[in-house]
Amino acid sequence: MKTKLKIAIIVHLVLLLVSCQNKKVEFEKRDDIVKLFEKMDSNSLKIDEEKKYMEVIYQKLRNSKNDSITRNSYFKLAIKYYDNNSLDKYLNATREVHSLSVKDKDSTQIAKSLYYTGEYYQDKTQLDSAFYYYSQSEKIYTKIKDTLNSGRVSLYKAGILYEAGNYIESEIEAIAALRLLSKTSNTRLIYECHNTIAISLKELNNYTKSLEYFRLAIKQLDKLEIENYPQDKIINSRTSCYNNMGRVYEKMGKYEEAIQLYEMGLKTKSLKHDYPKLYAMLVSNLGYSKMKLGLNDGVDTLFFESLKIRDSLQILPGIVASKIRIGEYYLYKKDTTKALIYLKEGLSLSKKIKSNYDIIQSLKLLTENDSKNKIYYSNLYIKENDSIQNVERITRNKFARIAYETDLIEEKNEILSKKNTSIIFGSGIIIILLGGFFSLYRLKSKNKELIFIKEQQEANEKIYQLMLAQQSETEQARNEERNRIAMELHDGIVNSVFTTRFNLMQLESTSPNKKQELINELEKTEQEIRKVSHDLTQNLLFDDKSLPEILISLIDAQQNQYNTNFDLSVDKYIDWSAVTSANKIHIYRIIQEAIQNSNKYSQAERCFIMLLKTGDKITIRIWDNGIGFNPEKVKYGIGLKNIKDRTKILQGELKITSSSENGTTLEIVF
Repeated sequence: MKTKLKIAIIVHLVLLLVSCQNKKVEFEKRDDIVKLFEKMDSNSLKIDEEKKYMEVIYQKLRNSKNDSITRNSYFKLAIKYYDNNSLDKYLNATREVHSLSVKDKDSTQIAKSLYYTGEYYQDKTQLDSAFYYYSQSEKIYTKIKDTLNSGRVSLYKAGILYEAGNYIESEIEAIAALRLLSKTSNTRLIYECHNTIAISLKELNNYTKSLEYFRLAIKQLDKLEIENYPQDKIINSRTSCYNNMGRVYEKMGKYEEAIQLYEMGLKTKSLKHDYPKLYAMLVSNLGYSKMKLGLNDGVDTLFFESLKIRDSLQILPGIVASKIRIGEYYLYKKDTTKALIYLKEGLSLSKKIKSNYDIIQSLKLLTENDSKNKIYYSNLYIKENDSIQNVERITRNKFARIAYETDLIEEKNEILSKKNTSIIFGSGIIIILLGGFFSLYRLKSKNKELIFIKEQQEANEKIYQLMLAQQSETEQARNEERNRIAMELHDGIVNSVFTTRFNLMQLESTSPNKKQELINELEKTEQEIRKVSHDLTQNLLFDDKSLPEILISLIDAQQNQYNTNFDLSVDKYIDWSAVTSANKIHIYRIIQEAIQNSNKYSQAERCFIMLLKTGDKITIRIWDNGIGFNPEKVKYGIGLKNIKDRTKILQGELKITSSSENGTTLEIVF
């Protein structure tokens, strides 16, 4: 017995000695890691030496015990890799610490490793992957009630959505982040929230609210100054706010206010030297606002200075923006040749960098100003518009799907957890209560059957009531349709017969008697249709044809004594299903009246009809190269009055320009 006791004591002492030795080795290893980090923090190492130190730390951490100290060291090492632009090693370190955190069930560090991973994919512009990891991180931070980090990750998600062009969702996500971060004392993140909301609202054309949030952002920068936040970062952020606010005023057409803000930004000390990219942006924007205001003196100098800086720094999006603006400048100067050169260069480069906004902008300007290639650029504009819209739709759906799948994973985990708990606590009483459950099941089944019969009776009663209401609505619709048919028969077909008769009267005919017979017959038809139209109550203008098809037929039927060549271009991106039938009729009548006026008075060689979609508006533009007229003298004419009335119904704006040199342009935007 004594021998066994002695052996047990010896074994215990050996194990204690080994444990102490292991702790000593672990302590020495950690002490080495701390010293290596201190050496790197001293900034006395060259880049190559620093990389060697990081590799030594990485190997030591891989052989260290899995605890919070080791994992925090991994995070610190990951930041070092990030600062040295060693992104792949940064990802490896982040994945390593994520694996260790999962093993130790450390929710805080799991969430942190996930958002570090999201930052990696954001830098790699893999926005969907970044959004996925940020969403997973946010779920964990929310669960453990970490308000600061929940708000931080939500803000990062808002930034991802903004970069992807999903501005509505970006605004929503940034507001959600602001609600969380407002409960904390992190002024910098609150500033970022205000700034993200402001730039999202700017892209959504909500200019008043955008300016309001920019002002709130500047107030946060004032707080950061009191808190002794790094001055250079505050200066950069404040100048960026001035630039963005200037862009908002520029979009509002308030160019004087925009110029004031750009000039405030340019007064920043050492801006050109310390922040050349921001300086180039401000200079370009200042030149653009001056040009729009008609202050052309020195504008070209500003544009070319901005282009030179951007070219030297190889800021490709900036180079594209500069070339397009220089093109616009030369258009203002009536130098179309130079303008087209810069616009084409801007289009070519914007395609290379896949800048959708600049592609559309340059194509729009080329369509309007390159008369030789108008049709080519117009078709390209429509094609690119369709393509960009599809990409935006896919991207928007992708982020919605990621958010849904993240929620689904969380829900599945919760369901599994609840199931396991239920199994553990419920398995003991299942057998005892089985008979009782069966009886309850039978009773519930009977009860459900009775409820179903009652609901069915109520549903039948509702269906009967709906049928009566539908009959009433159908009868009302019939009456309205009859009225519309009569009006369309009178306004549409009679006008067509009149046009035919007018054209017959213009023909050189070798059989005047026969021609007169035809004219008399058409006059009889006119009278008969007028009579019928008063007894009817409506005909559909379009039958089974779309508005573009009807317009093509209208154009094809045109002829006059001046042999005017009529062309039609309809933007394929216009969603005609969203335009009411009544509005389609007004569009058709406006174009019909304008063409009729061109036939009668313009003596034009060409007449070009174009329907374009710009943002949420449709533009009708009708141009001919005829003799022109004075819009003031004919403003009380019946035809023009009808066009004005229909434009008013469409809630649109009418603009007419006419001269003997440039012909006549009629433009309606609604």
